[in-house]
Amino acid sequence: MTFKSVHHPGDTSRPWLALQAQARPVALALLAVMTVGLAAAMQGEDILWPFVGGTAVAYGVAVIVGQGRLLSTQAQVDVRGPFAAVHSVWQAAATPPEGALAPVSSARLQHGELTVGLGDTVVTFEPADWPDFDALVAAFRASAAEGHRLLEISEP
Repeated sequence: MTFKSVHHPGDTSRPWLALQAQARPVALALLAVMTVGLAAAMQGEDILWPFVGGTAVAYGVAVIVGQGRLLSTQAQVDVRGPFAAVHSVWQAAATPPEGALAPVSSARLQHGELTVGLGDTVVTFEPADWPDFDALVAAFRASAAEGHRLLEISEP
């Protein structure tokens, strides 16, 4: 089963996703540089080289922040038997989505969020991000139960 979050990129290409993710951080970073530059210019300070350097640093930080969001925001979940994979926005934009399946060890609701033991990590899903949250919970619970049954069968 495949579940898509509200952050799923759909048919958007990776270059366009990168541009969209960088837009707000770049705008905020350059606004900060321009505000500091304006204040320095009004005080009669030399601003050319600090402004150029600040702009380059601000843009670099904004690109890192934008790419970090693409890599950390959950966009798609694939559940296949006792295994599942959680794909970031960046991974979901690839065809087929990138990411290896990991065994599901547990799935429980805590404080209104779904907490899943997936491989050697714990992943949390918020209901607001997943339109079909109840089906996602059911799929992960069934996957964890199937994994436990397989472990019981394989133990001597």
